[in-house]
Amino acid sequence: MMSRWSPPMHSSPSKVVRSVGAKDEPQPTGEDIGLHAVLLRPIVGAASWEWSTTFGLEDSSGWSTYQLAGIAASSARIQGRSRLTVAHWPGDVELASRVVAVLVDNAVRHGGIVRVPVRLAEIRTRELLIEVSDLAPQFPGFAEVLGWEPTGPERRRPGLWQARGFGAALAYAANEDGSGKTVQAVLNPEAMA
Repeated sequence: MMSRWSPPMHSSPSKVVRSVGAKDEPQPTGEDIGLHAVLLRPIVGAASWEWSTTFGLEDSSGWSTYQLAGIAASSARIQGRSRLTVAHWPGDVELASRVVAVLVDNAVRHGGIVRVPVRLAEIRTRELLIEVSDLAPQFPGFAEVLGWEPTGPERRRPGLWQARGFGAALAYAANEDGSGKTVQAVLNPEAMA
């Protein structure tokens, strides 16, 4: 079960976001209030559908962090794609499932976790909300990773940079109970078309 979060949310800049059930009034950007500030409270009843699961292995002995990350991310991508297809989410299902995989990979590699809780929900605006939790309450270098731009033939590009490139607006917050943090990605299906 996901913990409730409290402000402040740290978010990717210059993304226009809509709150749950928003009308056509102007919406603040992530820089102003943090991504989907309304979503800092549970969105029970505000989602068209939601799905929660956990990715990773029960027994991690004998596996390296990178192997565990690869296993969890592959599973997240496949199951995320299936769930989004069955739910008839109107956005680019392949790119959305890649965002899920990137966030799960990050949680295993950097968040001190082997079994990764994930939640997908389509909110009233038809946007896809992806929440991934890990055990690290801080996110060192969050803004730098989001602002990173390739300067050469780097072998591995930062995962969050990839998710941003797929169209995700990103944010994170420490869980109220101190159990770690939750990273949030929101994908607008119209922006992905």
